[in-house]
Amino acid sequence: MNRIILTLLLVIGLSISAVADDVKQDIIQKCREMVGKYGAAVVKSCADQDIKALTTLNQYPDKYKSIIDRCFRQTGKYGYAVVKSCVDQDIKAEKALSNY
Repeated sequence: MNRIILTLLLVIGLSISAVADDVKQDIIQKCREMVGKYGAAVVKSCADQDIKALTTLNQYPDKYKSIIDRCFRQTGKYGYAVVKSCVDQDIKAEKALSNY
């Protein structure tokens, strides 16, 4: 279901203020499960980072869609910030490889 939500958001290209409430609630719940034992401030930080990462991923050009899909499949269970990190690293590596 998360993949469907990500794909829909990527197609629509929503801004951070327009991220659907149910997606925000999914992000908050995932953060609670992952880092809830560290307190509300850490959960909030996790959610803020994931919402920002999702918004940024929505703005990436279509040419990176395959990278985004792969990173989401591989790292999506850890949140959108980790997916974005995976995507950013692959984009950077792809550019470096083209200089060889």
